[in-house]
Amino acid sequence: MAKKVLELDTPFRTGERVVAARPLRGAPIGTVGKVRLVNGLSDYNGGKQWIRYWVRFEDGKLLGQIDHNDLVRPVHVHAWQERENNRIEEANRPPVEEAPAVESSSGEGDGGIASLIPAALLERSKAAKARLLGG
Repeated sequence: MAKKVLELDTPFRTGERVVAARPLRGAPIGTVGKVRLVNGLSDYNGGKQWIRYWVRFEDGKLLGQIDHNDLVRPVHVHAWQERENNRIEEANRPPVEEAPAVESSSGEGDGGIASLIPAALLERSKAAKARLLGG
């Protein structure tokens, strides 16, 4: 039977080999270990998962409550690194500037928010106010 191809975000299984993708308490980046226990919460309706792992690393240390994002399969190390680099680039990218608002030609020239509202809407608002207040 052929092995199932696992994706980067597929949860780990007990006994699976993993690599520390981020520095952990007592396990530097790149330390290899085996998942000993999988625990956490999962919303089976397609919601968020909160899964934690207990991992025994090669140096004999057993660490618990390790987040999925702190571990990676050995075959996915390069893909994980590329994804992290893309996240960093996206976070460092300057925000996209919004298009400037079109000023109204109401002729009031008082600046403020009235200068950003189309003249037709201002006229309609004035007419409604006059109708309601009787003036």
